[in-house]
Amino acid sequence: MADIISSTFFPANDDPILANMQVLSLFIAGYLTRPIGAILLGRYADVKGRRPALLISMSCIALTALITTCLPTYAQVGILSPILFFIARLFQGMAFGAHTPLGWVYIAEYVNKRNLATFLSFVTASFMLGELGSILLFEIITSTHTRDQLIESGWRIPFVWAALFSFVVLLLLQTINETPIFTRQQNKQTFVPKLSELGPYFKRFNAIFLALIITFIIASLTMVIALLLPDLVSMRFSIDDSMLRLSNNLSLLFMMIGCVFYGLIADRSGTGKAMMIGSAALMLQALAFFYHLEYGGGSYILFMYAILGFCAGIISLGLVILVQLFPTEVRVTALSLTYNLMYALVGLTLPFGLGYATNLVSFSPALYIIFVSLVTFIIGLYIYRLPKFKDLDESIKL
Repeated sequence: MADIISSTFFPANDDPILANMQVLSLFIAGYLTRPIGAILLGRYADVKGRRPALLISMSCIALTALITTCLPTYAQVGILSPILFFIARLFQGMAFGAHTPLGWVYIAEYVNKRNLATFLSFVTASFMLGELGSILLFEIITSTHTRDQLIESGWRIPFVWAALFSFVVLLLLQTINETPIFTRQQNKQTFVPKLSELGPYFKRFNAIFLALIITFIIASLTMVIALLLPDLVSMRFSIDDSMLRLSNNLSLLFMMIGCVFYGLIADRSGTGKAMMIGSAALMLQALAFFYHLEYGGGSYILFMYAILGFCAGIISLGLVILVQLFPTEVRVTALSLTYNLMYALVGLTLPFGLGYATNLVSFSPALYIIFVSLVTFIIGLYIYRLPKFKDLDESIKL
């Protein structure tokens, strides 16, 4: 709904370049402060605990969603309107900067190590469920409102739902306890190291590099298959738009199933082995998907898209590695910072780069998925050869 919100918070503009810049500014505003939130909230979580940090981040998300719902439009207060919206997005970005990694770390430090991949796969599947819910909500809103109605008041509906769900989650968070691993670490730690004393913890360059690569994999597969692929396909192939959107929604559903499937496999046979198997399957399916579009006319696109989404479920395995890369003292800070920096880089460059490449070569999305799958296979082989360790009190020795 970026174009609708842009029409609401900015003056009417006939210049297409300036209009696109306005939409882009709304999109990237939340990314700008994510690294700041990662440092501040991540550090707070590593010093005070995962639970209070989760409460703070969720409170900020809920409040910014509620505030955005009540913001005046440009027609009401003029230039103050986009400024207020931009500020709300900045604070929301700060909250999101640590909230997602906090959720991973909290669950990883709470569950039995033998079922770590399974539990984290449900977390990843929940992201896909949220994405699917957002798409369905957008479809309902746009089908029941005219564009003028959306600009006037309909744009507030998603933020109302966001605020409502956020406050529900905030109430549920009141019932949870601190993680056992952080509690043990806090009890045996005689002092809290200052930020300037954390240097040795962050000199684990192999761990930082691996965290960046895994985030690159997660961000790339999520953005291409879950978000960008319908637009990329429609650029070069004549597929009915409604069928393409239905196929995309179905792929999200099967991606959820794939996340849980690979999580179960990883707990039984190892994360590295599961990554290698899943990445090989994804490479083959990416080729089959675009071969079908090129020579099959897209007659089986529902089936092919569903299988592609299922294979992309290997993204859930990345979390299993990420939460084990850094020691408890800096786990949330290091994970949040590396994750947000790489995700922002991919999120801001991939849509433009891959869109340009697809204009030149229709198979560009498939080639990109194959490249990411090859990287995933190499990471899986590397993890497969690493020695196992007992629990999350220790990080992987790289």
